[in-house]
Amino acid sequence: MKNALLVAALALASLDTQATSTEISLESVNKDPEVTEQQDSATPTSQQAEAGEWDVSVSLGYGQVESIIKNVEDYNLYLLPNISYYGEDFFVENTTLGYSLYEGQDLYVDLVGLLNRDGLYFKLEDFGIFSALGINPVRGRDVVDIDRDLSYLAGLSATYHVLGLDIRGGYYHDITDVHGGYEVSFSIAKHFSLTDNWTLDLKTTALHKSKKLLDYYYTIRREEAFTRRPFYTPNSSGNSYSWTVNSEYSFNENWSAHLLLNRVVLPNEITNSIIVGNKRPNTYFLGVKYTF
Repeated sequence: MKNALLVAALALASLDTQATSTEISLESVNKDPEVTEQQDSATPTSQQAEAGEWDVSVSLGYGQVESIIKNVEDYNLYLLPNISYYGEDFFVENTTLGYSLYEGQDLYVDLVGLLNRDGLYFKLEDFGIFSALGINPVRGRDVVDIDRDLSYLAGLSATYHVLGLDIRGGYYHDITDVHGGYEVSFSIAKHFSLTDNWTLDLKTTALHKSKKLLDYYYTIRREEAFTRRPFYTPNSSGNSYSWTVNSEYSFNENWSAHLLLNRVVLPNEITNSIIVGNKRPNTYFLGVKYTF
């Protein structure tokens, strides 16, 4: 189950698709969609479902999360699980944990813990579930000896609903003592009900990653450097931007068609690292979802 949730975490963090009214997250294949990725690092609030409700679903289809690491193949997605629970104050959504601090008519403030997605790219070979699901990352000779640890972040998230928009900001700091860095996210999301059965969610996200975080994951240390992989360290913090389209068409209470599209633009502080080969990774998934 842990590995299955990490599969979902990678896709959700990459999608960064979650929004309060409707967050794939890369930051998802939820009934209430952000992929992300963290995806995006934005997080859901405890207002998304009734207290004490479990939401379990599985999406079957085909998609890809494009790798940002050189010599690592894109991740083929055939199966994406989603598990969430909402209590009166506490909620769980895949690898994201939250506790509601304030719930107003239009403003929600939560204490949130979430998995940082950067470390996932360096840990794919540890998760045997990827092979079982047909996700086969291939590590090249230039990156196989570079190892980074996963990190878990925690902080505050605030969401304000105005004019049909969900505006969210959050600050999340490393609590696992891996890199001591932080992320700051800001997103705007809009939900559309096109018909009684057809929904569309649009989201744009800006994500600021601290220099400590970027240093840990993307610095090429001197002991890791050689002729074709020179020493490198980011010279500052960096900002990435993402855009997400999430659409579902319900056939009945349990079955729905699901489309996810996500585009991320990475900062130079990440793409200047020799191990990074994709400046604008895309994520997509098309399939059917069954909600239990």
